[in-house]
Formats: sequence, structure tokens, C-alpha cells
Amino acid sequence: MHVIRTAVSQIINQPCNPQDSIVLSSLPLLDQSILFKVYELPFVGITHVYHANQGSSIKSNAHVATRCPPCDTNGFNRPWVILPRAPIGPRPATVPATTSNGCHIVDVKEIVVDPSDQATAIHVWALGVVSVIGGQFYGWNESFKVGFLPYFISQLFMGVAYVIYVSCIAEVGGKVPGGSYGLARAVLGFYPGYLLSCLEFLEYTSYASVSVVYVTDFVTTHLKMNSEYQPLVWLLFYAICIGFLDSRGKYMWRCMLVLLVASLLPGVLFIFGSLPYVNFKKNAILHNFDNGETTWATGTISTAFFAILPSTTVGFAGVESPTVNTGFVKDPAVNIPKGTRAAVWTLLASNIAMVLVLASLPPGLEIIATDEFCLNRGLYLGMGFTSRTAEWILIPAQIGTAIGFSIPIARLTQAMADSNLLPQWLGLRGQTTTRRSLVVASIFGYCLCLVSFYSPMFKMTLQNISIVAGTLCYAGQTLGFVMLRTSYKIDTKGYKSPYGLTGAYYVFVVFFLVFVSIAGGFQGDDGIAILSTIGFVAVLTVYYLLVCQKVQTVSKEEYASIFKFSVMKFNKLRASKKKRTSATS
Repeated sequence: MHVIRTAVSQIINQPCNPQDSIVLSSLPLLDQSILFKVYELPFVGITHVYHANQGSSIKSNAHVATRCPPCDTNGFNRPWVILPRAPIGPRPATVPATTSNGCHIVDVKEIVVDPSDQATAIHVWALGVVSVIGGQFYGWNESFKVGFLPYFISQLFMGVAYVIYVSCIAEVGGKVPGGSYGLARAVLGFYPGYLLSCLEFLEYTSYASVSVVYVTDFVTTHLKMNSEYQPLVWLLFYAICIGFLDSRGKYMWRCMLVLLVASLLPGVLFIFGSLPYVNFKKNAILHNFDNGETTWATGTISTAFFAILPSTTVGFAGVESPTVNTGFVKDPAVNIPKGTRAAVWTLLASNIAMVLVLASLPPGLEIIATDEFCLNRGLYLGMGFTSRTAEWILIPAQIGTAIGFSIPIARLTQAMADSNLLPQWLGLRGQTTTRRSLVVASIFGYCLCLVSFYSPMFKMTLQNISIVAGTLCYAGQTLGFVMLRTSYKIDTKGYKSPYGLTGAYYVFVVFFLVFVSIAGGFQGDDGIAILSTIGFVAVLTVYYLLVCQKVQTVSKEEYASIFKFSVMKFNKLRASKKKRTSATS
């Protein structure tokens, strides 16, 4: 039996009466193939548990539990612990255990990863940076048209939100099997977990598709190829990506470090090469050449905040993606928090440096805001690169985005398939490698590229679709952090976010404003991004209600977490109720 440790200590320390009776209708049934030995359990609301004092099986189909002694001399329950015990007798494979809502509890084949192929904190850092940094190299300079201050303040506003968000996820990601996916299912519930995992899949797949389309457009244009060949180039790109990611981890992660260096190179050359030419006071201010006036900011809250806010996410969006990859990382509870936090701070430093340097370059913001490639000017001044050379050295970062996001996409796809949340005809369930899930996810990404190819408007809004999906995921995962800090009061071992609940509420506000900036019509996309996301959610909901709700499963590891959190939440609510009763009496 796969050993599951479910230890709950000092959950409740309230005076007890042996005659008290508690109804635990909300507590799901325990997997009957795993019997638990209970020490000094204050209540029993589980089928088939062994009481330490009585040494006999207690069954409670009605979920009616009686609090029982022993109590200490002061009438308080002593701490109690639930530990796994070996199952008695084999359980027929055809009769799976179920939770109280009918969700089957099953053994899940884990993806086999040789210890030598597992990632370390350095590799997680590399993956986080490689996946995202390509977004810092083009497009955002257009926001300078409203002045330096509006964009810089918005960028800081967003950068701080991502630092706090990653810190929250780093704290709780190792507490639940399956990382952010397992967290959503165990803490928020099956339907929210399903919806958030699908939106996360859409977010990462969209970002990867944007990079694939960008690289293909660039290559076919510069090589003077017919644009009709682009679908073939996408196919080749995805095939190479699958082959690379399907290789041994020890080789792939070394290549990832090389790709990291190549991805960081344009930014490093731009920042340090441009320093002799910066003049912030002269160039970072907008000039009105008609009347000679200057200003640091123009526009209204609509044009100088909501209209530019989504552009501030491109330098950070997706940095949390390594939290899905718990099965590929050595000691994930330690290395994933270290790697993701290092990645987000690296991206913040890079982003702020590029914004300050670019704003300080001649001839000024009016011209720089119109440049198609924002780094070209600095690379020409500092390194003497032609625009063609400057654009070519950006390609590794774009390739890195597509490859980097493909890793969590594949892991997320496999996790959903193992939970019976994807159609069975895909043949993904029970796979011990991510090869097949990579192929399926790549087909979905290829379809997004195809729609972008034939619909220029969809292509323009694909990134905004990613951002909308991302904001919903961030809100849901941050809510999971808040619930673990409040409803469940889980003991935090290892990393603990220094920003606490105040930081989490700040994250909620920031990403709500990002959502409004797109859903509120400030992007001029005729509502395509928000309507596409709503349509996606509607289709997912119908599929969940008609199919997934009847066949979804949880692994024994997931269920151990669900059970633990259910017990903790129940005891917290009971303690609160007793306090209110004592206060009124």
C-alpha cells in the first residue's frame, strides 16, 4: 500500500462531554481500503476506524459520531493523531471506494521519473524565467504613449502583485499532492478545481501558441517563405518540442540552462550596452512640440491605467507554472518555492531595468513608443547590431516560452486525465510518461494557431484571452492560500509567505482590475477575449455536469488531503460555535 500520512494534531482543545453527539454530514467517507488507527480521537465520523481504547471497528453510516474520553484532569481533550494502518485483506478492483458525493477513490499510476532526471531549484528557476522573459522583449513600449509615470507605476503595481502571488503559491504548493492542481481540488472543491485546471491549461497553451505564431511569422518573413507554409512550420515546431521534452531529464534540464542564457542575453546586452546613452531627465518626458510643454503623464484613468494594465502582465504571466510540476522536481516542497521565487524576482529586476533604460534612450518616448521591437534601438546604440540581427537574437526567448510552458501543460493534462476529467478516447489515463499528453496538448495549441491564422482579430486578442484565463486562475489559487491560512489553519512547515493575508488581498484587487481592464472594453477588441473565455467556461461547465461529475476520480493521496482539510475545517467551525455559545451564556 502506498503509505499515506495523515497526521492531525491539536485540532481541538475544547471541554468535552462524553454524552455529546455530533453530526458530520459534510465530512466525506474515508476510503474503506485504508483503515486508520485513531489515538484519543474526540469524534468519529468515518466508516471503519479503529478506536485505540476499544480496539474494535466502529461503523457510522449515518455520520453520527460521539465524542468520547479520555479527557485530562481539567476536562479537555488531549491532542489526537490519525495515522495510516495497513489494509486488512485485498479490495476487489471492480468495486472502488467512493467519497460521500460518489467520486471514486482510485490508485493512480505515477509518472516515472528517474532521480537523476529530476529538476533542482536552479532548474525550476530556469524554467520560470525561460517561460516568461520573452514577453519582456516586444510590444509593451506602446504604453509609453501616455507617458512614463502611468506605465512605470502600473508596472510596479503589477510586479509587486506577482511577487506576492508567487510567494502565496510557494507556501501552499507543497502542502497538497499535485501542486496547484491538487490544491484547487482539495481546498476549493471538485468543480472549481476542474474549472481552474482547464483555465490554467488554456492560459499556458495560449501563451505557448502566441510564441509559436510569433516565431513562425518571423522566420517565414525573414526567409521570404510563402505564408501558406506556416501551418507546416507549426507542425515541425511542435514535433521538435515534443521530441526535446520527451528526452531524458538530465539532458533536457542542461539544455534548459543553455536556453536560459540565450534568453537572458538580449536583455543583458540591451541594459548594459545602452547605459552610456541614457538621459532620463531629457528623454523620459513627453514633449508637446506645438507649444513646447512637457509632461510625465497624459490621459485619463481609462487610457492611462485600464488601457495599458494588461501590457504590464506580459513580463510575469505564467511564472507560477512550475508549481504544477511537483512530480518532476527533487524535493518539490523545498525546490519549487525556491525556484519560483527566484524566477519572479529575476523577472522583476529585468523588467524594471529595461523600462528605465528604454525610457531614457534618445530620441524620446514619442518615437520609442512607436518602435515595433523595443530593444532594437538600444542594441544598435550599445552593440552596433542591425535591426535584423537584433530581432534574430530574440528568437531563443520566444522558443523558450513555447518549450517552457509545454512542460506544465503536459503535466496538467496528464493529471486531469488521471482524474477522469478528459475524454477517455484520448487514451491518456494511467500513462507513466508525458509523451501522449504532450501530443494531445500540442494538438490543442496547433488548433489555436490555426484559428489565429485565419482570424486576424482572434490572433490579436489571443494574448488577452490568456490574461483573462490567468486572472481567474490567480484569484482561485490565492483563495486557496487564504483558506489554508483561515478556514483550515494548516501548520506551515518550510517556506511561509511574509506578505500574509494582506498581500493575498492585494493580489485579489490587482487581478480584479486586470480582469476589468479586458472585460470592460478598454482594449478595443470588441469583447472577443472575454466572450471567448465565457464560451470556453460554458462548454466546460456543460461537459462537467453531463460527463465529469459522474466519472471523476481522486487519487488516494488527494483524498488524504481532502479528508484532513475536512476534519480541520469542521473542528474550526465547531470551536467557533462553542466560543459563540460561551459568549452568549
